[in-house]
Amino acid sequence: MQANPRSLDTLFNSQLRYVVPMFQRLYVWKESPQWSTLWEDVSEKAQLLMRGVKSNPHYLGALIIEGVKPNSPREVKRFLIIDGQQRLTTLQLLFCAYRDIARANEWKTLDRTTTRYLENADADVMEKPDEELFKLWPTTLNRDAFRSVVSAGSPEEVSKRHPLVYLPRKRKPEPRSNLAEGYLYFSKMISAWIDASAAEFSKTREEAAFALLQSLQQDFCVVEISLSEGDDSQEIFYSLNSQGQPLTQSDLLRSLIFMRAEKEQIDRDEIFAEYWSKFETDFWSMDVRRGGRTYSRLDLGLRFFLMAKTGQMVDARRVNEEYRRWVSAHPPRYATVKDELADFTRHGEAYQRYESAIPSELPCTDLRRVLMDFDVSTALPLVMFLELEAGLDAEQSKDCLDAVESFIARRVLAGEETKEYNKLFVDVIGSLRGLSGDAVLPALRKKLLEGGGTTRHWPTDGEVVEKAISRPVFKMIKTPALRLILERLETALRNKKTENLDIPAGLQIEHVLPQKWDAHWPLKGVSIPANVALYPHLAQGELAPLADAVRTRNSTLQTLGNLTLLNRYLNPAASNGSFESKLVEYRNSVLRLNRHFDAATAWDEEAIAKRGKALGEAICKIWPRPTVPEKSES
Repeated sequence: MQANPRSLDTLFNSQLRYVVPMFQRLYVWKESPQWSTLWEDVSEKAQLLMRGVKSNPHYLGALIIEGVKPNSPREVKRFLIIDGQQRLTTLQLLFCAYRDIARANEWKTLDRTTTRYLENADADVMEKPDEELFKLWPTTLNRDAFRSVVSAGSPEEVSKRHPLVYLPRKRKPEPRSNLAEGYLYFSKMISAWIDASAAEFSKTREEAAFALLQSLQQDFCVVEISLSEGDDSQEIFYSLNSQGQPLTQSDLLRSLIFMRAEKEQIDRDEIFAEYWSKFETDFWSMDVRRGGRTYSRLDLGLRFFLMAKTGQMVDARRVNEEYRRWVSAHPPRYATVKDELADFTRHGEAYQRYESAIPSELPCTDLRRVLMDFDVSTALPLVMFLELEAGLDAEQSKDCLDAVESFIARRVLAGEETKEYNKLFVDVIGSLRGLSGDAVLPALRKKLLEGGGTTRHWPTDGEVVEKAISRPVFKMIKTPALRLILERLETALRNKKTENLDIPAGLQIEHVLPQKWDAHWPLKGVSIPANVALYPHLAQGELAPLADAVRTRNSTLQTLGNLTLLNRYLNPAASNGSFESKLVEYRNSVLRLNRHFDAATAWDEEAIAKRGKALGEAICKIWPRPTVPEKSES
């Protein structure tokens, strides 16, 4: 490793190019604090120069680069920017703005000088002239904007190519490229400085512009650190970014992969376009909250990928560290970086298929909806393992996923805790690693049946039925999950003779015995006042002996046996009316769930319990549970 001071003239005045690797982030510097701070320093130094005052060079920081062996004798010498791409890109924007001002004023010497800082000569003999012409070659997603700005030739053309867009009812324009904004900022500042300085020092505008360029050439330096062959650029990059964690876990993963791609001399643009570009989208960059912390979806996807691969818990804050340790094992996990990216992309597509699902657009039997409505995204690593890692055919995969779904659904109905799901499902993956095909299902069932307590127990048929009868699920289970259970019951009640009608979206949960029951639903032949129905402890006199019965009714009406589904037109119509009026409305429903009431003549706590028992038994058939652990093949 060699460190040397480099003036900006030395830095850009040779036939070379600085390439921003794929692992670097986009250009993110803005007017405040970066551009304005740089410009204050530049204008101050130039003012001192015009006054004839000597000053020490101003250091702009370190630039860490790594030379790359050329692929052809015609290729312009190439350096990878390990650290410093933000300031190097900013300097290019500044010189570009200066060049265009010189060109517009026909200051040919200044134009030629700054053009040499932006472009390499002899494009006709270059290997890839469209790329090698530029002294700086940004990362893929910045290239079009950078090339557009450098080639525009004027602020007017840059504004034309990158116009401000105002959306309806918005006062502020939509954000445009930082590269265009930076160029326009420096163009404005340089023009204003030249005019002001020429007037202040009684110079021509060209003389003032020359002094500004001279100051940039002489008074500003960087410390160029050039890595030697034995230096590990990857470790240096991590060390530079270890304090304050300015990079996300997925940023660090990208650096790991594309640094190795450089060393393997793989076409970076090709693998970026084929694989990594899929992750440079709004979906993957969106922040989501998990366990009280906020992560990008790409960080979460990487974590789930690694847990699916290893069967071990991965700390969300140290995903990249764990990934590096895992992928660097011997023998290597992947033959090439391309194989690694292909596998990660395959898992990423599976994760996205589940994470981007819109429950209202999916049938109740779709596992994606089940996981979202039951709010168990922690099961995704296990689902990804079963779909992609366990070597299962379609039927075997379905059987295994049905077992996982049964485990989750029964626990939702029973009100079991979910706080250890992340550990549980990863433990299950660990127990299945090394198995494949027919051996996976028995081992999966055995592992799920072994769990105990409130965090890992797989409820039995008896427990499910008991909860269906007695648990006030309307108060205890979130609406999407409860609606899903009722829709699955509706599906199960249909038979071959039932019309194959989809269950419409937006069905509402209806209480048969309404929550406000006082007006039309006597209790033991006694009409109960509204205040007593709501607050049984207020019962006095002849109503006092009914206080417990009121409490029982208020609890019973929230159980599964008293719930059904109606569309948004029927639900208000049924509302808090009498049972007789409700039956009239229920006859308009095509749902099998509501055919149960066709033969009913009364509806009370006993009828609710009886229907709850029947629905509980139906749930046991929808989501069956093995009764005894099965032996897995070893």
